[in-house]
Amino acid sequence: MDEKRRMIRNRCANLLLKSRKISDGFESSWSTHSRMFGDIMEPAFTEDTASRLELVSALNLISAGKHSTAARKLEKLFDACRSDEDFAALNFFMGVCCEKMGLIDMATVYYGQSAEREPEFYMVYLMLAKCLHSRRHYEAAAGTYFKTLDAILSRPKKDEVPAVREAPLLGSVHGNLASCLIMMRRYDDAEFELYEAQRYDYAPAQMLVTWATLYAATGRRAQAAEKMSELRKASPELEAASALSIREIIEQKNPRFAPRIIDGEKLGRFWDWFCKNADKLKALAFGMPSQILMEEVYEQLSGIFDAVVEKPGFELGRDGVKARMSFFDNYNLTFELWLGRLVDSAPRSLRGDWSFYSIH
Repeated sequence: MDEKRRMIRNRCANLLLKSRKISDGFESSWSTHSRMFGDIMEPAFTEDTASRLELVSALNLISAGKHSTAARKLEKLFDACRSDEDFAALNFFMGVCCEKMGLIDMATVYYGQSAEREPEFYMVYLMLAKCLHSRRHYEAAAGTYFKTLDAILSRPKKDEVPAVREAPLLGSVHGNLASCLIMMRRYDDAEFELYEAQRYDYAPAQMLVTWATLYAATGRRAQAAEKMSELRKASPELEAASALSIREIIEQKNPRFAPRIIDGEKLGRFWDWFCKNADKLKALAFGMPSQILMEEVYEQLSGIFDAVVEKPGFELGRDGVKARMSFFDNYNLTFELWLGRLVDSAPRSLRGDWSFYSIH
């Protein structure tokens, strides 16, 4: 937006605010939303009254549950952004709208773009971490939970209504972080985080599931059973929902925590298919999009693990003059083992044009 247009918009906004009714409504709404979001609102659109009016209008729509309408209004404000603070706020609230509409992947993108501007607002990092966690991006989620902890602890103490109760907030973040670390099989670190959550007196029923998962994954059956017994008393519904998962981990039937045997011939069949389609796949890796071919790659890769509910990820791209295919195990022990073997068994005929990697 050029400065002339910005000046005209602000003149119009200032004329509107000469109305006592509009001025009082704006100040009341700004104050209300600022109680929850002041750390990201207050630095945004300074000396841009028109944009602040639009922002408050969008937040009122969010409060009224009109999330798609709010998102459309917020999108139009991107043209008015000048500073990191403007972009951080707008991306954060776009993320809120998307999350409320169930568009978690889009919410993750917006929260991530807000976080890239490094605002001093812990909720940006917390919401991003929770979205990443829900999509099983455990490593990224864990790193963002650590960032959340830093943002909370470095937050200046100030009088505010409602006051942020740090102890339960910190306990919750430590508990969620522990859950991610268990999924990454970083058991010592996870146990430390669980004790940190306890230190803040954070003890919802879900924490008993996290403790039971840790004990089951580390072979401490008696302690796992004890936690499940506590859970049965605290929340029978949650105990019933999680009992099978805990039992599978104890019995080493969960492929994330114990390696599962895979039909080795499927590795060869994957490479047979790959060789037949190598030219098309190379074009895909070099930037020629094809959703159909991407879906076919996913189907072929998933077919190696057809008995496993969770599926591995992959990415195609450039590796210098070569094409690159990376396989992601996301800390699943079965995937880690067999994707490593898949990479090792790649035909020599492909290696002149391709690089293959198995990574977390």
